[in-house]
Amino acid sequence: MHLNRKTRIKYLTIIVWVCFFTVTGFIYYVNHYLPKGPLFSTGDIICMNDGRGPCAPEYIEEVRDLNIPGWAKFFKKSEGELLWMALLFLGIILPAFKNKKAAE
Repeated sequence: MHLNRKTRIKYLTIIVWVCFFTVTGFIYYVNHYLPKGPLFSTGDIICMNDGRGPCAPEYIEEVRDLNIPGWAKFFKKSEGELLWMALLFLGIILPAFKNKKAAE
């Protein structure tokens, strides 16, 4: 079975959006239904509105000693958020490639 370029990009876009919503569900699940670790201060002060808003110390959650699966630790840390943003970016960009080639 040989698919043309436009159809391959369409299927790839659908797969990326399905993965995006799946990762969104995983992130929501681990942050709302699994045990939470202790919070530790990073020593950084975070200010809202480019330093004009209220300022507060930044805290991160310690997940090393939690009794949860490894995939859940991945989604609790910033790596899960990075994957989420990459999938969102791909989901937005891929249809532009399909439309760009169709216009030529």
